Amino acid sequence: MFGVRIMITGDKLVKSENAIIILNHRCRLDWMFYWSVVARYGELHHEKIIMKHELKHIPGPGWAMQNALYIFLRRRWEEDESYLDRVLSYFVTSPDGLQLLLFPEGTNFEDGSKSKSDSFARKNNLPCYEYVLHPRVRGFTYCVEKLRQGRLDAVHDVTIGYSKNYCYQEMDLLRGNVPDEIHFHIRRYSNDEIPQDVEGLENWCCERWKEKEEKLHKFYSEEFHFAPPAELANQTETTVRQLFIKCMLFWGVFSACILLLMYLFIPVRWFALIVGASYLLLSLRGGTDKLFLDATQSPRIKAKQ
Repeated sequence: MFGVRIMITGDKLVKSENAIIILNHRCRLDWMFYWSVVARYGELHHEKIIMKHELKHIPGPGWAMQNALYIFLRRRWEEDESYLDRVLSYFVTSPDGLQLLLFPEGTNFEDGSKSKSDSFARKNNLPCYEYVLHPRVRGFTYCVEKLRQGRLDAVHDVTIGYSKNYCYQEMDLLRGNVPDEIHFHIRRYSNDEIPQDVEGLENWCCERWKEKEEKLHKFYSEEFHFAPPAELANQTETTVRQLFIKCMLFWGVFSACILLLMYLFIPVRWFALIVGASYLLLSLRGGTDKLFLDATQSPRIKAKQ
């Protein structure tokens, strides 16, 4: 899309497995760019993303992400723990596949976040990183422990790097300021390969970030590549292109039809207004994601199960 070249290297993934994906957070749109990997090696409708709470209330996209049961956190553990427990409990019992993407750094890489990361490093006698932030390990360990109750096959450790033209903000997409190349290096660790205790998981996650720092130092110091790209079958690339074309056609035609109907018919305008107002009110009262969890985790529903 937009002429961006996607380079994927490292371990091959199992398309149908349930996995936690940990990714360094170079810019605000990393999660969106990772769709290009999921489209090739996973199932887009099985991906869930842990995001900051503010994104939940964006009219349109935020409502869609609520419906998709993305996880929105305030980044205050005392407020997030109970909600995270509810969502993960649902995922454990759900028959649907799951690929949970999270950013252990907690925020994207920029001057302010790097300064805080460096301050944390100095207080704890840790090295100051130049390409990543020190990870916040509590959320990662909590997700692993919870999903191990029945929904975790592997952890995908993904490192993302950009050749140039970082796409820092959403408006950059509209301006056409997109990266020339996006590189993903993937390491797959089966559930049996990662530690079983909390302390071991914390150290394991920190070690992965130490490796990311080394990989990215080499990446940005040399020729902007991690390793020779993995061989992708022509059929895979053809399928991805067909999926992209179908999505663009569907949403282009659908959006045009909706706008035309709103222009021609007053009742359609009222319907759109009512739907928008309803989603706005639901968002203010917790969102459709919490409404869904309340419905599926009520005592009456549990009794029927």
